[in-house]
Amino acid sequence: MAHRDNPDFLSAGTIKGDKVVNRAGEDLGKIEELMIDLENGRIAYAVLSFGGFLGMADKLFAIPWQALTLRPHEHAFLLDIPKEILEKAEGFEKDRWPLTREELFRAYTYYGYQPYWQIGVAGTGVMAQTESQRMTRMETMEGRSDLDFLSASTIKGDKVVNRAGENLGKIEELMIDLTDGGVAYAALSFGGFLGLGNKLFAIPWQALTLRLHEHAFLLDVTKETLEKAEGFDKDHWPVTNREWLATMYSYYGYQPYWQTRRIEERPGNI
Repeated sequence: MAHRDNPDFLSAGTIKGDKVVNRAGEDLGKIEELMIDLENGRIAYAVLSFGGFLGMADKLFAIPWQALTLRPHEHAFLLDIPKEILEKAEGFEKDRWPLTREELFRAYTYYGYQPYWQIGVAGTGVMAQTESQRMTRMETMEGRSDLDFLSASTIKGDKVVNRAGENLGKIEELMIDLTDGGVAYAALSFGGFLGLGNKLFAIPWQALTLRLHEHAFLLDVTKETLEKAEGFDKDHWPVTNREWLATMYSYYGYQPYWQTRRIEERPGNI
């Protein structure tokens, strides 16, 4: 998996559990989870526990991704928000989430950030989206029972099916673009009828559509395309750079997400 010297991408599993510090280097707590916006693959918010010197371990807190900056050599994220602001923040009980979009809006504005869904309109990233793909995504969004967000841990392990309902495999990991704050790609294993269980495959998030009641994601890509796709060994993840990603996106017929949506301004890595 990608190294941490100064990475562009990290897996959701790697980020989860990382400690969070302030500018003085004091330990604030840790990242408990990443919540993914199902519509566009953005990190809706990071779920933090503040058990350090703040002593607020009984609650969790929704923090905008833009407020966090990776400190790669410390295996930590910097949260540059004053202690007084954090102490007065409205947390939520550990058994009461995900948040609604209205609650998330309040959290963003409290910390002084504009909600990402108000900063431009995220493109679908499709070079030539078919009518059937468009209808599938619309139908799925309408039938979500108002579910806007899912945790990265919940998504990991979900099965992936094709239009015929055949089991293709499952989602092994989500790779996060640290600058953009979204899913760079989903790493899938294809152990089902394709019989490609010895490799992983990088799939654009836009190619996956949630089937909520089946606990599955639809991957509307032809069998022939998948069989000819370039996978990678489970023990030797590729050095993920944007050039590599762009080639992968174009293979599946998608335009890279960083070319189709406005990247939110955030501090550079420390």
